[in-house]
Amino acid sequence: MTVNYMFILVILALTFGVSLAFRSQYVNKYKNRYFICAVLVNIGILISEVGTYIGANYDLRYLHIIMYVINYSLAPLLPYCIVLMNRKGFKRAEKIAIIPAFLVIFIAVTSQYTGLLFYIDADNHYSRGPFYMVSLAVCMIYFIMLGITSFREYRDADFSEKIYLLAILFLALGGVFLQVFVRGVKSMWTTTGISLLLYYTFVLELSNKYDILTGTRNRRAYDFHKAYLNNEKNYALVVFDINGLKPINDNLGHEQGDKLIMGVADVLTASFFDVGKVYRIGGDEFCVICDDRNEEQIHEALGNVEQNITKANRNRKDQLTLSVSYGWEIHKVNDARDYKEVFNAADVKMYEMKQDYYKRKGTGRTTFS
Repeated sequence: MTVNYMFILVILALTFGVSLAFRSQYVNKYKNRYFICAVLVNIGILISEVGTYIGANYDLRYLHIIMYVINYSLAPLLPYCIVLMNRKGFKRAEKIAIIPAFLVIFIAVTSQYTGLLFYIDADNHYSRGPFYMVSLAVCMIYFIMLGITSFREYRDADFSEKIYLLAILFLALGGVFLQVFVRGVKSMWTTTGISLLLYYTFVLELSNKYDILTGTRNRRAYDFHKAYLNNEKNYALVVFDINGLKPINDNLGHEQGDKLIMGVADVLTASFFDVGKVYRIGGDEFCVICDDRNEEQIHEALGNVEQNITKANRNRKDQLTLSVSYGWEIHKVNDARDYKEVFNAADVKMYEMKQDYYKRKGTGRTTFS
């Protein structure tokens, strides 16, 4: 009965988590959506755990059967929903990855007749079926995918943040292994629920450093980084500005403009991976700070930007076209210029490139956006 009280406590905690997600304005809407889905699935699993206890101990065989069908059906959906919180690194495969979960659901629904996952006999006794490990394997695959997509999503996070993320994942996996290998212990879904809340807390904490829309680092993180740059450090600044954003906002709406901004952010993040940190410092402005990098590395990253923009435009299914202007400047040790002067030099080069862009477009504009 103590275990059931623990389930109830975790259900209450998860309910508070859902209310927090509905109120939050600081987390990406996709993360919020799938966090809410994951919490509701987790609550459903915990309720079904309590239901199986009631069905078994009060001789309610049909309730016992229904609760196990719900339990096994929801089990693979929980880690899958959590994986979807990291949708940026997963959206191409999400439709294919749901297939194993649907397969487990089908087996669970028919299991009382086939005995593949479980069977409740006439005396109301539960027994595992030969496919029990298959169901568990599907859940483990999703947990592995969760680890991969989480570290891909936060690959430029600080070392301490990655350690915290790793600890959350190990807590969830620890509960799974404890339930599988220690008879009578039901820890899998309670630890998963706790891990889910900790993960959302982690996302909320990172929202102080990351831009909600794009997932790149925000102005606050940018100000923190640039404060450490001085005359005794080698660094490079690359300033980006999106071409043609204002007409998109005016003619197609800000939602389409947001898609353009997100597309550019994805390109910059991919292009400067392991070279520099990408910051969104304004509505359509980005700055990449590259610590201790040489000209060759900057040129290579900018070449990647051009290639990735061409690839993104070729693959887009909407009418939006990604285009950026940029300028960059390197600060070497003992350079007399301060950060502001280095930034302004890069900014001037960016506006020169933007002016050339609009001349080629034939707009004759003197102000740019």
